[in-house]
Amino acid sequence: MDCIFQRFWNTSVRLYEEELLVETTYNGSDRELCARMTVDPESFIVQRAWWEVYRTPDENSPRCTNIEGLEGMKAYFGCGETLKSVLLPLDSPEAKELFAEGVRGVIQAETFLVEKRGYSTPQKYEDYWDGIYQGACRYYSNMERVTTKWYEHVGYYERIGCLFNRMKSQSMYKGEKAYLLNAHLQDSFHSVAVELELEKNEGMIIDGRGDILRAPDPVCKEATVFMSKLKGTFLPEIKKKEIAFLLGAGNGCVHLIDLVNDGAQTFSLCQEIENKR
Repeated sequence: MDCIFQRFWNTSVRLYEEELLVETTYNGSDRELCARMTVDPESFIVQRAWWEVYRTPDENSPRCTNIEGLEGMKAYFGCGETLKSVLLPLDSPEAKELFAEGVRGVIQAETFLVEKRGYSTPQKYEDYWDGIYQGACRYYSNMERVTTKWYEHVGYYERIGCLFNRMKSQSMYKGEKAYLLNAHLQDSFHSVAVELELEKNEGMIIDGRGDILRAPDPVCKEATVFMSKLKGTFLPEIKKKEIAFLLGAGNGCVHLIDLVNDGAQTFSLCQEIENKR
């Protein structure tokens, strides 16, 4: 098989001089972009934000845009509509995607900001998450079976320098009869992989598998059983809600769902490039 298309994401959240430096960089065969923010580590209020474009299919002239509309936004749950409206004038769907990845990074970095965020103990923070995330994924839908608590998995509750890292990748391979999509996620708390065999013309999923190499608890790894339900569906046509339903919804793994959803876009982008050749 020949590799014909690649996409990579890197998100980092670093605590530096009482500021969170949040960056999500996208670098693919098609384009190179970066969403950057500085965030207050106590309130999670965005202080400054920039959108950086280095390369697109239509241009190769670097530019950096200050996004004043995001200043004052709380980088936390519920900010999706603000991101959507503020970033609309950029006419770039990638902007919302990358800034949203940055917000997700901030939420994950909260693990190491317990005192700054107003929790008296790490246990108080765990209790908070057990409440708000109940039923949201395999782990939080099976708390009665979980044998490893969050900070037992992480190993500590204080961290210096970089508080959170997340790397994602997607690669498309072309064979004689089918495409192969490899997708990976590796972050400070998880390691997940997806492989999909796809019919060439319309992207029907011929076969699919997932592997969870690192997760908070063994119960998380059970979510891979749902991958077989993707067979026969057309990847570029299914929406994220349908992907979530097929992959178990609250009893599935959100990272498997995200990787497959990203894969739908990867297939479509790859097809565009292939059609131009």
